[in-house]
Amino acid sequence: MSRRFLLAQISDTHVRVDDEGASLRQMTRALAQARDYAADAILMTGDLVNDERDEEYAALAAALIDPPAPLFLMPGNHDQRARIRTHFPKHQYLPQDGFLSFALDQFPVRIVCVDQIVPGETHGMLTDAQAEWLDRTLSVSSRPTIVALHHPPIATHDVLFDQIGLRDAKLLKTVISKHKHVRRIICGHHHRVVFGQVAHAPVIIAPSTSWVYGLALTDTQPIAPKTSEQPGWMLHIWSEQDGFVSHFIGL
Repeated sequence: MSRRFLLAQISDTHVRVDDEGASLRQMTRALAQARDYAADAILMTGDLVNDERDEEYAALAAALIDPPAPLFLMPGNHDQRARIRTHFPKHQYLPQDGFLSFALDQFPVRIVCVDQIVPGETHGMLTDAQAEWLDRTLSVSSRPTIVALHHPPIATHDVLFDQIGLRDAKLLKTVISKHKHVRRIICGHHHRVVFGQVAHAPVIIAPSTSWVYGLALTDTQPIAPKTSEQPGWMLHIWSEQDGFVSHFIGL
């Protein structure tokens, strides 16, 4: 039997302290499911909290004291880098200053995480410097690789979210096209499951654990309405024999 690696991607948890614990309960359910599936690692792809408040990060940190697998954090547009560093001092993989971009080399699949948030803005931006960092980092190894970021690097055709996605997505495509070992690009932000492609690499947008936004293809449709669709998370499975497959896990 070939080796198998399971990555739980939990996104857009939007932890609050004024919602009677609802956001934390949803996140805790997702973590419990990740444990049940024996995930080898957990990656939280941004919007960890809702309002960048210290008390929200404190509540998040308390809930993540004993995760069911090695757990890694990325920022989203609702996050503040300094407060992530302050409340998660044991997360040694996080750079001490600048962008919270990092690479994880300890698993059968390499995971390269790109921090492309713009403080005070809803959209994301990939700068020339970040693109150069990504290119250098991907050049280190030709192992099967996941690239993770918060903002979707694709057009989803949603009236709102295509305005607040990743700016300069063409720059990301230029970098990814040089590295055929990138097998998945995963992100969040959209609060619904969406599939696309950048160069040769499939793109998977994870849902939120807290709520699902509806899709507006025209201005006449409700813009970003909260729907009754099922929130959840993504389970990405890799094996030497079969490569990647990704599953939506509902809450």
